[in-house]
Amino acid sequence: MRRTAVVSYYWPPLPSIGAQRWVSMSKHLRAQGHDVRIVTSRAHGTLPDDGDRVIRTGDLASADALRKVLRRPAMPTPGVVAAHTPPPALLTKVFVPDSYVVSWMPTALAAVRRLDVDCVITSGPPDSTHLIGLALGRKGPAWIADFRDGWRFEPMRPEWPTRAQDRIEAWLERRVAQRSDLAFGATLPIAEDLVTRLGADAHWVTNGFEPELESDRRAPIAHDGWRTLAHTGTLSGFTWGRDPRPMLAALHDFNAARAPGEPRVKLLLAGRPSVDDQRLIAEAGLGAAVEHRGLVTRDESLSIQRGADALLLVTGHNRSEATGKLFEYLASGRPILALAEGNEAARIVRETGTGVAVGGGDPAGLRTALAALADGSLERAYAPHGLERFRYPAPAEAVAELIETAIGRHR
Repeated sequence: MRRTAVVSYYWPPLPSIGAQRWVSMSKHLRAQGHDVRIVTSRAHGTLPDDGDRVIRTGDLASADALRKVLRRPAMPTPGVVAAHTPPPALLTKVFVPDSYVVSWMPTALAAVRRLDVDCVITSGPPDSTHLIGLALGRKGPAWIADFRDGWRFEPMRPEWPTRAQDRIEAWLERRVAQRSDLAFGATLPIAEDLVTRLGADAHWVTNGFEPELESDRRAPIAHDGWRTLAHTGTLSGFTWGRDPRPMLAALHDFNAARAPGEPRVKLLLAGRPSVDDQRLIAEAGLGAAVEHRGLVTRDESLSIQRGADALLLVTGHNRSEATGKLFEYLASGRPILALAEGNEAARIVRETGTGVAVGGGDPAGLRTALAALADGSLERAYAPHGLERFRYPAPAEAVAELIETAIGRHR
């Protein structure tokens, strides 16, 4: 039995996709006999089953007085997605690599040092989480740095205001990549970048889906004269380069060109629409071709996915992007229509035979994909294969083997 500490800022009840990777990994590692402890922030609340497996440490982000000084809203109720409010410049333009280096990392580091473990896995972002592994030093346990997103590879944050900050961050990233015993990339391009640019011993350890999400049960969604293209969650995400406008325009043009009696395509949305979502849909003039289900439960979301004729996946321009939603869709048994080109999501959809991927710059290709959905050929072409790699416990089994490698190397 290996004793492993996973350091992840994001953890339930925070409803973040960043938490799900290690929620599933730790569950299946424990099933294999590993003793896994989670070190996370206390800011997002607690759960009744935390016990001694989840160690929540102090976090200045939840200090009411500090939030008032910084003019930040109150912390959201645990388990509720908060409205987005841009952080002040003090948090985004001063601390390298991010503000968590002062707000949470010190207490998390202290908690890890109190644990008797064989291996520590630091999972970022936030990227400052990896500095815990650096601080433990060579005399500490084996250390694996897990990159759910790239750090300076396809970064989401703006450039630093000074060259000094940029150089410090570059040094920290390289130091983490080379000092860790192993590194994980959640997508293949992230792992490849760690190897080629930073000289890390990095491995692709994919996200995945739980086998209980798979089901042969399907209750088709009835819409007379319509085929349903379902999307669960927030549709747009301009911060990440996710722009649904090409698909919305193609849907409008496709339906407008249909002859009487020919099936059209309805976009079925489940989830709280953002202000951007509402504006873009109104501008597209889709009318009855859009149905909003609003906020739904987890079970209702899965039911919608299984009952739709196809599932819409919207991705951005980053080569490394393969959103958590993709893996949930892989388990649905329904074809995927991905607004994606040149990224991991497009590659996985194509290589697994689970749908089609078309770039936003190909309006004719988008209309062709919608036609395939309408006439049933998209479903007839659905031939999933190679999903075993993405089905738990396979990703956790890969982690277990690499933990052994890291421990052996560290000794």
